[in-house]
Amino acid sequence: MPIALDFNIHFIIAVPNGEPKNATPLGGFAPTLCESSFLVRAASWLPSDILELTPERHASMIACRMSGLTAVHWYPQSPRAIRSEPVDLDLAFTLVLLGPGQDPADYQDWVRKCPTPPTIVAQRGGDLNYGDLTLAGLQKRFLSVCDNLSAAFDSADIIEARKAISRWTPPVTRTLPYTVGGHATITPNLMALDTCGYESPVDRRFNKIGNGLQPYIDQIALTTRSILNERRMIPELPVGPDFPRRPSLSLFAPAMYADMGSIQLRSDAPLQDKRRFQLIKNALKGQSGYGFEARTEQQVQALTGLTDQELSSKNRQPTLHPLMHLRHLELDLMTEAVAGLASSEISAVIRLPNEINRTAGAVRQYSSHYRSAATNPRRTAKGFQELQARISAAVPDAFRTLLGEAEGDIRIIADAHLEWLDCDGLPLCIRRNVSRIPVTPGNLFIAQITAKPILRLTTDDLRKVLVLSALKRDDPIQGIFEIAFSESAKLWKEDLDVEFAEVKSADQLIAALNAFKGEIVIFDGHGSHAPDHPAIIHLQDEACDVWSLMGKIERPPPIVVLSACDTHAAARNHATTANGILALGARAVLASVFPLDAPSAAMFTARLLFRIASFVPQAVKTLARALTWTEIISGMVRMQLLSDFRRLLEAKGIIDDDQSMQLGAVGNQLINIGVDDPFEALISILESSGFDPSQMKRDLQTAVATSSAISYLNMGRPETILVGNGARI
Repeated sequence: MPIALDFNIHFIIAVPNGEPKNATPLGGFAPTLCESSFLVRAASWLPSDILELTPERHASMIACRMSGLTAVHWYPQSPRAIRSEPVDLDLAFTLVLLGPGQDPADYQDWVRKCPTPPTIVAQRGGDLNYGDLTLAGLQKRFLSVCDNLSAAFDSADIIEARKAISRWTPPVTRTLPYTVGGHATITPNLMALDTCGYESPVDRRFNKIGNGLQPYIDQIALTTRSILNERRMIPELPVGPDFPRRPSLSLFAPAMYADMGSIQLRSDAPLQDKRRFQLIKNALKGQSGYGFEARTEQQVQALTGLTDQELSSKNRQPTLHPLMHLRHLELDLMTEAVAGLASSEISAVIRLPNEINRTAGAVRQYSSHYRSAATNPRRTAKGFQELQARISAAVPDAFRTLLGEAEGDIRIIADAHLEWLDCDGLPLCIRRNVSRIPVTPGNLFIAQITAKPILRLTTDDLRKVLVLSALKRDDPIQGIFEIAFSESAKLWKEDLDVEFAEVKSADQLIAALNAFKGEIVIFDGHGSHAPDHPAIIHLQDEACDVWSLMGKIERPPPIVVLSACDTHAAARNHATTANGILALGARAVLASVFPLDAPSAAMFTARLLFRIASFVPQAVKTLARALTWTEIISGMVRMQLLSDFRRLLEAKGIIDDDQSMQLGAVGNQLINIGVDDPFEALISILESSGFDPSQMKRDLQTAVATSSAISYLNMGRPETILVGNGARI
């Protein structure tokens, strides 16, 4: 039977020193990938498949990208991994991009063993050299690839491929009604606009450095609004209901390791070098805006290696401090990676000022209060409002306005707790469907932000669920989960196949995961994260750092729900349980920022199973479209807040049991049918029943601060998991 030809273009970037031990000390990136960020830009700028630039595809190209159908497939790999096995026969349009100084000769034996030889791109000596990596150069190369394809391929596919490539035509060029100064803060938006066919609006270098935040904000807002307007004008594809649009807006805040302040030079380094190193570290930690400003002569000398007088001399050239140079390389790579994502899905990116990372102190303070046994609802609500005010102060007003204008889901690409940003009286994670990609460690960030194939599941695929029971039989909360699950099981036992596996050790955990063939895994147990240590999950007989399981899980489950405390703990380091599970290969992880109240966590998990069994199939049928895992989880988080709001009103004697049940039924319906502001609608209903709306809003604020809803984080790439009734692809 003839082999079908894959029309997608795959870009593999060779990264020789990608092991964790070689990662950069500030953000955890592979150094050679940092040095090859221009190759990420090239992959993002070129077409995603060989059909995309044909004239008949121009009209639908943007809509296809917005729905994730034609994502740019780029990913880094070590040379050893690349050469470990041949490229699949059908992947004829694969490019291996070698960074500066890498030798194409190192790959020739491997290329000869590939049934369909890939294209080696190198500084020199490759099938394509850097200067050939243009549309014309790629077109010529791919036509040659077509000429040499094996007779094993379907001849009709070869004819179609050659015809498509020979007819490549860039989209009609359009012009934006403004100009901007070139700067990294708008690079992702410019890449997305370029993909839409707009000429670059850059007519100068950004020349307003030192004039405060506003010049940066103006450019970011201007280009963001252009993309949001473009998305509104694009009609849905005929396949639109089966492929919902990707997030319209990403909030991007590059960060460094929380403990980067502990980085030191060698003990035998000269004292002058140590002082300069410390000054640079302080400058990096103290950055609040978009650039680094040296305010004293000491800082200038630390940054450039020259005094003010020497800088004014034409005979002396500044040399950027190695630590600052390294940070620039990291930022360049992060910017290009986010730009690739923006280009892939025509989404807008708001680059936030570094002040958002400086809210970590306020988060640490609130976290300590939240964990205190002496908390009370009123103090907790006040503390959370103060924290929200601190976070809001770090996000310029113009950006919060754009959040309100953006249609669709919001993605956070940051370590800062932007889920708590106040959006018209509610946290962002309640107001909108939100997901998160962490930015540290850097290699995990890169793995998460690169293209993920759409995982299209049917509602039947969600029927099989594995619950990993890590609680000891005599654990006080064991009974709580058993009660919650036994009561909930009455609602879903006919519709779900829930398998329970007790895990006493890491070996049993590995065995249970490797034996499971379903899509959803729930961890029922304890978690903790001590300062300056990796997070752990507590199994019945031992503690387990999930990072230690790397390479031992044969098929990581795509969806993992962590019903445990502190699985992505606030005010801790990057080595969280959730990050570890993403590193193992999970597509979406539901994690917790704080310790979870056992009864609430048990009920949340039980209700999630009922939601999967009952709501999801009904919603898919009623809405006649696929659901993303993001909206499934976001609705569940809102329902958790609704439950906590009802309980608060009951505890205060404001409503009775019957009224609470009615409020829950109405509220759940409003949430499930997708009302824009279900809580405002609920307060209006309460007002019509004689309740004081101002008091209801105050009580809602208290419920928000004390609810586990604000503890849950929807991490990874849940928007790439689609649940519908159609055939699985």
